[in-house]
Amino acid sequence: MGRRSTIDREELLDAADRVIARGGVISLTIDAVASEAGVSKGGVLYSFGTKDALIKAMLDRAGRSYESLIDDYLATHERAPHSDASAHINASHREDQLAAIRASALLATLVQSPGYRREIQGSYQELFGKLDTKTEAGRRALTAVLAAEGAFLLRGLGLAQFEADEWDAIFADIRAIVPR
Repeated sequence: MGRRSTIDREELLDAADRVIARGGVISLTIDAVASEAGVSKGGVLYSFGTKDALIKAMLDRAGRSYESLIDDYLATHERAPHSDASAHINASHREDQLAAIRASALLATLVQSPGYRREIQGSYQELFGKLDTKTEAGRRALTAVLAAEGAFLLRGLGLAQFEADEWDAIFADIRAIVPR
């Protein structure tokens, strides 16, 4: 296989996604990404520097995808009660299975690092902080967010399989928990 003369970071991230989708995060190596992308190991290292930087770039991209889904939801539901919880539930439901695999695998890897762990904890604290858990409605919204997160992670880590109609039904039930 010939090597390309230019290297696109997004194409490398796509290749890394495919490596994870096939073999899980354990299979994510610089060599595997280089082979998948049809570039040299040096090309991947030039683009990212380290495997940790590659993983961080993958998580950042997954975060941008998630934020886009959140923004789309809030653009039409911003004034609704518990809109932040509903936006998270909607994003968890709408992420495709590859995105769930990628995000779950990356999160499982990153929680091992204290710096990344604090960053992830901060994201959850920000979301949970938007919910008034002193009220029954706020606690129900939190319960729904936790249920959505659990379903997303179980599917993403390959611990549970759901057909599309089952997935939709699960999220319909989760949405019903959130007070209107």
